[in-house]
Amino acid sequence: MNEKKLLLVDDEPYLIALKKILTKMEYAAEFVGSSEEALEILKKERFPLIITDLDMPGLDGVELCKQIKEIDSKSIGYALSGYIAEYNTENLEKSGFDGYLSKPAKIEVLKQAIEGAFDRIEENK
Repeated sequence: MNEKKLLLVDDEPYLIALKKILTKMEYAAEFVGSSEEALEILKKERFPLIITDLDMPGLDGVELCKQIKEIDSKSIGYALSGYIAEYNTENLEKSGFDGYLSKPAKIEVLKQAIEGAFDRIEENK
């Protein structure tokens, strides 16, 4: 199956616009507004790529990443934040993130990150 399936977790309303963009790029993208929703979906369905905001109410993105890696250690996780400079990138890597993106992410940067992740997924099959 060559479907490029990803889960985006963010509590901000720009997701509607991002969903349109990712759909046009032919990604099978699911969007949820909280870490708790993400964990519920991940119990039922596998996503090889997960991009999550770091600063969310309740369970933050760092804790979400740790739990995702317990569910599926092979999934690739990217942190996405408008405050990425405030995070220690080494700690993000220790938490299980494979990369990080700064908000607002330019479409070309986002596309490169997603394509790079799917290339890694293909290589590791």
